[in-house]
Amino acid sequence: MKKEAVLMMYVGFATFVKRDIAILETKYKVDKYHFNTSKKYLLPFAFIKQFFSLLFTMCKYKKVIIQSSGYVSFLPVIFGNIFSIPVIIIAIGTDCAKLPEINYGAHTKPILAWFTRFSFKKASLILPVHKSLEKSEYTYIPVKYKNQGIRSFDATIKTPIIEMVNGYDTNKWKLLDKTRVKNSFLTVTFALNEIGYYRKGIDMILLLAKSYPNYKFTIVGKVFLKEECPKNITLISNVPQSKLLEIYNLHEYYLQLSMFEGFPNALCEAMLCGCVPIGSNVAGIPDIIGKKGYVLKEKRAEELLRIISDLPNNTIKPIDARNQITANFSLNRRVDEFLSHI
Repeated sequence: MKKEAVLMMYVGFATFVKRDIAILETKYKVDKYHFNTSKKYLLPFAFIKQFFSLLFTMCKYKKVIIQSSGYVSFLPVIFGNIFSIPVIIIAIGTDCAKLPEINYGAHTKPILAWFTRFSFKKASLILPVHKSLEKSEYTYIPVKYKNQGIRSFDATIKTPIIEMVNGYDTNKWKLLDKTRVKNSFLTVTFALNEIGYYRKGIDMILLLAKSYPNYKFTIVGKVFLKEECPKNITLISNVPQSKLLEIYNLHEYYLQLSMFEGFPNALCEAMLCGCVPIGSNVAGIPDIIGKKGYVLKEKRAEELLRIISDLPNNTIKPIDARNQITANFSLNRRVDEFLSHI
């Protein structure tokens, strides 16, 4: 039996995009389209290329799925309405945020905000990776716009919104027979500039490293540092996922101290590998951690230091952290929900 065709559009070919394509390919023929805006001056050309591609191919698709709302989704929702083809937007986080304090979120940029809202309004269905991305109150730091989420920025959006959390391969990310380094803390991130330095919580990690010189901290990924790196922080550049699996299993705790994240993948991977999580009270992080870790309610140094000072009394085991993810955020859940929505 010939498979029906669907179109997946994206800005970056990230791991989560590859995962969703693999899910769709179990039932559909999936065509991929890269909306290339790696350089701002390419945006007009990206629109022109996308216009003609959709003009000649749109009618062959059963559905169009777009990873994130913004420039990439503008023409597809217009063509979708013209050709009566459903367009589904997966909201990932930045398209649901307005935090000028850290220069984060599509809604902080007036032109991009208009394209983002228009796309959400004209889409057939919106699938945010966490329910907070529909509408929520931000309390982690004092901000001008406390109300965050899709409906907070445009109350006229009537498009159905259904939470569809990320899912993880519990066979790939697993416990290994490794001895974890005592009092070791890990974060996996990209923070390429000063904005990223604060948004990803690198400043808080440096604070911890200075406060606990006998503890070991590891940062995997490319990071910008505003000050000299303490000697008890190990910086590791990009590594293959097989190596990352080993790194997860060598650490006791995982730090996700971001000022905003929709549904961080590395946090869930680390928990599957037995790291006890310590995360910030933003978007999906508290739900990911549940009662199997520690949540920093507000970005206050004294509160974070209190959590760390209490860790000698920790009773959460690696298997507890793993079970939190396997029970709630398995890949099978993502597969079932995604295919049912399509």
